[in-house]
Amino acid sequence: MAPLHIHVTLWTLLIISFVVSLILHRAGKAKGQKILHMVARLLYLLVLVSGLHMLAAWYHFQGAALIKGIAGVLVLVGMEMVLVRTEKRKRTGVAWGVLVIALILVFYYGYVVLG
Repeated sequence: MAPLHIHVTLWTLLIISFVVSLILHRAGKAKGQKILHMVARLLYLLVLVSGLHMLAAWYHFQGAALIKGIAGVLVLVGMEMVLVRTEKRKRTGVAWGVLVIALILVFYYGYVVLG
């Protein structure tokens, strides 16, 4: 499987675990939510490794690809902030803002700039 396919598959699994973790929290299923949060953390690491591999192998850490990589890390940070603050029953507005803005940047750099 090509590195890009692995990276996209990992992102898909991460997004699914993120959404299901939020759903389980709202349903009051703390144990299931905690398990999926741990799965999400494992997927963060795998996404980082696969992203760094592509950044080094394909783009040699250059310009727009590096900015996209930084935005991708901000997406991971936003996801973790949302999950942790939701668990602690704290306000999540800023975390959602970071997540949405970083996600927009990732898609913009991925499809428009790097095409």
